[in-house]
Amino acid sequence: MRIMVRGKGEKGWKPLDESHYDSEAHLQELLNKDISLIPLEPPLLVSVSEFGLPGSGATDIIAVNQDGAITIVECKLAKSRDVRRMVVGQLLEYAAFLTKMPVDDFLERFDELAKAPLFGTLAEKLEDFEESTFKENLADNLNDGRFTLIVAVDSINEELREIILYLNAHSDCTVGALELEYFKDDKRELLVPHLYGGPEAKEAAARQSTKRTYRKWNKESFFEAAAQHLDDESLTVLHDLYDFTEKEADELKWGTAKNGAFGFRAFDGDDMTSIFYVFGTGKFWIHFNFLRWVSEDIVESLNEFRRKLNTIPGVSLDETRELGQDAEVEYTGVFNLEALRDKSALKTFKEAVLWMRDKIRSYDE
Repeated sequence: MRIMVRGKGEKGWKPLDESHYDSEAHLQELLNKDISLIPLEPPLLVSVSEFGLPGSGATDIIAVNQDGAITIVECKLAKSRDVRRMVVGQLLEYAAFLTKMPVDDFLERFDELAKAPLFGTLAEKLEDFEESTFKENLADNLNDGRFTLIVAVDSINEELREIILYLNAHSDCTVGALELEYFKDDKRELLVPHLYGGPEAKEAAARQSTKRTYRKWNKESFFEAAAQHLDDESLTVLHDLYDFTEKEADELKWGTAKNGAFGFRAFDGDDMTSIFYVFGTGKFWIHFNFLRWVSEDIVESLNEFRRKLNTIPGVSLDETRELGQDAEVEYTGVFNLEALRDKSALKTFKEAVLWMRDKIRSYDE
């Protein structure tokens, strides 16, 4: 490709010479600094490099979009012999080892590499970011092994192009090749991205997208959906928790996740804060990541709340995780509804939630 440029006020056009990346690390660094260079829709928003996978290796880049879709990127230069068959094998290996990773382990590693909480970064970039829906989509993608695999190269060759086309046409994988041509002179740099991954790059991008699963729920639709996932005993417990939340919470908040969820929220004098969300699949989230922002001095109450919950058989919230505002990694406690089938367990849970609600309310005094 020949690129012609001219500066403001200049009459003639001058060629911009095609340049070369210093190394694969150069290409990797460039992409990780601005992951939106990969032309996907919805666009990739946040990325980290050298995401280690026990038993495998470290991916060059892992990135996510607004819907919790995950993209794995491996960078290679055309001069590398790996740019053909081996790099696709690497990506498939990384995908295999990433599949089934618990979502909290993924988030913890991502936050450590990014040196910033992923949820906070996304909330800054998106006006309508909803953590619970994003996290559920992310967990589903990890559990199902649903990823987009991208080979990033300076120049694509015919063999790689054919491999990409074949995998997209004959497998469940979504695979793309990003050709990122690089031009520069003494004053300017220019990148020209081309995405190959199907008959057209646009089709590859469309296949990559995880459609939003936002939905408005009410009591009737929620329990109708929950009946598809839970047995009668668990549904009885869920109805009990709904009545409890409706009576005792300062606000019963409906989530918009695809399987439905409602939350128990308490007022701290300034805002509503979620104590827990329970999903139609029977999964509980204890929102320590939200609770810690009620006050700087709430950390002891959060530790006590965790201890109270951990007295319930079947509930095992990690007591090594820091819960205060200084914690480097946000923490959401997770357990299943089955732990509350026993009447005494359900009673203990309700008492702990009411105790935490009253602690939150006390900041309004």
